Amino acid sequence: MVTSARSRSVFISLILILLLALLASCSGRLRLPRLIGKKETFASGRILIKFNAGSSSVSMAEMAKKFDLRPSSIPCGAVHIHSVRPGTELEAAEVFTLDPAVDYAEPDFLIFAAADAGTPDDPFFDKQWALAKIEAESAWKVAAGSNVTIAVIDSGVDLDHPELAARVVEGYDFVNGDSQADDDYGHGTLVAGVAAAAANNNIGIAGLAWNARIMPVKVLDGQGQGVSSNLTCALYWAADRGADIINISIISFGPSFGMQSAINYAANEGALIFSAAGNLFEEGNPVTYPAAHDNVIAVAATDKDDAHAWFSSAGAFVDIAAPGVGIYSPFPPTHDEYRSVYGTSLATPHGAGLAALVLSAVPSLSSEEVETVIQQSAVDLGEAGKDDKFGHGRIDASAAISLTLSSLPVQLLLPGVNAPVPTGTPTAAPSPVSETPPTPTPGPAPAPGRQQN
Repeated sequence: MVTSARSRSVFISLILILLLALLASCSGRLRLPRLIGKKETFASGRILIKFNAGSSSVSMAEMAKKFDLRPSSIPCGAVHIHSVRPGTELEAAEVFTLDPAVDYAEPDFLIFAAADAGTPDDPFFDKQWALAKIEAESAWKVAAGSNVTIAVIDSGVDLDHPELAARVVEGYDFVNGDSQADDDYGHGTLVAGVAAAAANNNIGIAGLAWNARIMPVKVLDGQGQGVSSNLTCALYWAADRGADIINISIISFGPSFGMQSAINYAANEGALIFSAAGNLFEEGNPVTYPAAHDNVIAVAATDKDDAHAWFSSAGAFVDIAAPGVGIYSPFPPTHDEYRSVYGTSLATPHGAGLAALVLSAVPSLSSEEVETVIQQSAVDLGEAGKDDKFGHGRIDASAAISLTLSSLPVQLLLPGVNAPVPTGTPTAAPSPVSETPPTPTPGPAPAPGRQQN
């Protein structure tokens, strides 16, 4: 009798699930996609659920009991974190997505630094080849990133580093829950250095947008790992605090509804979002996120010869390419260590830095217009037109600024607006700061205000 009753209960539950699936398909509701399903791609024992105003089905209580569902917290964007029995994350997410009261349910995907694929034998380069390749010096004659804020969502930033400290603005640490987004892994500092390390300070290197502000937002721990719920919250946080550009040199292996919602929110607030394509071309070349999400500029990597970097992930989601091999940048915890590293993590801040140059040259541009400038001015590589390895092509700072200014009145292009060009080359053991940090240099007069998406 007990066996019979249990069988009937299972049968009834299955019928309810099938009915809910039918209702969902008829109503056109979004369903959770089939995932790769590897345990290491998402956090154990937790799922994310976003509820709507609908009425829950009679099976919700039964399913909650089945998966040992328990509320944990609300990170952001009305998304609730729930604990579930370890090993049932995918099944639970699939089942709860079918409930009328649920917008979506998904695992809390793990996120990882799109880390450098290794360090060459010669760790200290005597020059930054990437800046010459993209003709940064020509672009610096017009703009250097002044009055633009780049949010670096990563492992934090070395807040005291002389290359970065003077222009770091308020940040947040979602790993430890405080406002000190310091870097205990090193990846975020490398990324921030490529995008916006100080120039003309007699030490180290010059970032591409060396007058831009840096907003550090920490979502990766000391091992370079984190969870998508923190990345989702970081996007809302950075957008709400006025980030013009968001750099995410991070990869995950699952499409996240919550992350896509946060990306859309940030884009609607006017932020331009760049993300690393990933370093897995020779390891099955899987699609990675957030690069493959909508409203994100996915950045692949090139080498000194403008060839596709052997590690750089490829696919239809790739939008642009940038130098990503042998890129020199500061590395904590000491302030005199610089490393030559490679990966799409380092290509991405080249894209973000270029966006800062374009926007500082003409602040009235919308994020969509900045993206168009970067794509249309890129050097077409590989197959003609957009392709899976290079997207629209390798970025070109000089061409981008020229295209940006091409529609401005001639009288705005006057002598005296040029920003000072950094001189000298990176050094392995830089001396302490001995010069006054460069002051912002005005570019062409902008139109009033900035358009928002």
